[in-house]
Amino acid sequence: MRLRSAATALALASIVGLIGASDAEAKKRTRPVAKKTVVKKEAVAPKPAWRFVRQSSAPTLLYGTVDEFQISFSCQPESGLLRVISQIGSRGVQPGDGAAIKLHSGKRKFEVAGTAFTTEARKDIDIGGATRFDPELFVLLKGSETLVIEVPGRKKSLPISDVGPSADAFQRACSSIAGTARSSAG
Repeated sequence: MRLRSAATALALASIVGLIGASDAEAKKRTRPVAKKTVVKKEAVAPKPAWRFVRQSSAPTLLYGTVDEFQISFSCQPESGLLRVISQIGSRGVQPGDGAAIKLHSGKRKFEVAGTAFTTEARKDIDIGGATRFDPELFVLLKGSETLVIEVPGRKKSLPISDVGPSADAFQRACSSIAGTARSSAG
């Protein structure tokens, strides 16, 4: 039995080339391994886009990335209000100060009175406010190629040429909420 296992080991060793070959001969018999070139992909920042999101019972239209948005519009079904939050940062105001969010698209304008605030996650001072639901907002979103957001100390232009399907879904959701709010109030 011992002889048989020794012979098996010898046979395997000779097949592999470990017995009776010098290091140089063993290297000649092995095939060269092609080196793989590792291409490091640079982290690509997510591209901001318009998104329609149905959060709990409040439909929301926002522009930004998944992690951070620059502006959001949210219908509040229980009150019939439209909440607008600008996260482009503002200057010259402190948390708690009154401030306006001014939106411009072509010749159209939309303004929301708001309050400056800050969060632990963001060190910038942002502005949030609410106004009665106004269909004029949707005209503003379809009026031109850019939407200008203006808050104290900052102004930013956002593309609205690709807002179409998201804005349409948001408008339908808000219109149904506004209709429900009016019928329950009346």
